[in-house]
Amino acid sequence: MAAVSRPIGPRSLLLAVLAAYLSSLARNPLGTKAVTAATLNFLQEEIAQRCSGMRAHEQARAKARGGSGGGKCAIERAVDKRVLQFSLYGLVVSGPLNHFLYEILNRVFAGRPKTKLNTVLALLAQNLLISPVLNSVFLAANAAIAGERDVRRIVQVVRARLLGMMKVSWVVFPCVQLFAARALPPLVWVPFFNAIAFVFGTYFNTQGKIRALQAARAADGDDGDSSSSSSGSSKRD
Repeated sequence: MAAVSRPIGPRSLLLAVLAAYLSSLARNPLGTKAVTAATLNFLQEEIAQRCSGMRAHEQARAKARGGSGGGKCAIERAVDKRVLQFSLYGLVVSGPLNHFLYEILNRVFAGRPKTKLNTVLALLAQNLLISPVLNSVFLAANAAIAGERDVRRIVQVVRARLLGMMKVSWVVFPCVQLFAARALPPLVWVPFFNAIAFVFGTYFNTQGKIRALQAARAADGDDGDSSSSSSGSSKRD
């Protein structure tokens, strides 16, 4: 009797992918987290550029300057170099840094009884020590990838945006962590936290690009007003 194969549904495919990911995470946690961060950062930067209007704005400016022709420009529009840089940052910096910081935290609390006090202490360590470090590095890298090269300006960006980012983190992530601790097996915590961090990272990245785009348009408007006023005065002269 011939065996009848069942079609693979979305749930079966998702479970197979999750099983393969967890298996890779168990065999090579550092490498898996680094590749995961690179992939999510690639998607995060691509989504943020398109949702903020930054990609369309830069393409319009390039077209106005007459630089939209040629195969190379078409490739750059398809995959912006900053998307690749942000992906590389995830592979080399944020993925390994996240892994090592949480490895230190796990070693500190390893062997301790799972009491309410130890749970609260672990949450405090994550939200008051690890999260500010990761968010500061994220903001600094985001500013550098956006083109900022002055270290003092990068520090100013981190100082200006870190507190707002941390307020959201302090409200949302303790609830997320408590939900994971109560409702999810520890085996799936890493992909679950990655998904949540991806959503909020994309949000903050998009908001930062919107602010930068507004500032650039305001500067362009100021330049246009000053040039038009100077040309008008020269005509009167």
